[in-house]
Amino acid sequence: MKKLVSTLIVCVLLVGCVFSLAGCVLSVGPMAFISGTYEADILVAEVSYEFSPFGKVVLTVEPIIGDDIVYEGKYKVNTDTNEITLTFENDKAEEYAGTFDFSVGEEDGEKYIKMGIVKYTLED
Repeated sequence: MKKLVSTLIVCVLLVGCVFSLAGCVLSVGPMAFISGTYEADILVAEVSYEFSPFGKVVLTVEPIIGDDIVYEGKYKVNTDTNEITLTFENDKAEEYAGTFDFSVGEEDGEKYIKMGIVKYTLED
């Protein structure tokens, strides 16, 4: 009898844990993590962000003249405010770091993200 009660209590606790974890995952929302490489032509350079799940980002700036510049960093999407925060390990990437308005969409079959006023399209 004690074994049955103990087993029942453990099962109830496990079910509670599963629902708690599911609630945490669902509350994060669909935009919490993004993945893929998104690019845009900005002034005299092509800028691309390679997002990997769980918050890592690689920024590549390909100027018309000169060598490519690569910065590694992290990102965090706040689904409550529709903002993305980018931080980079290199201080020289400060113009690309910060918190920006953020949205995800699709137009004419082409997926994109919009950070601030710049629209980056998903690279195939």
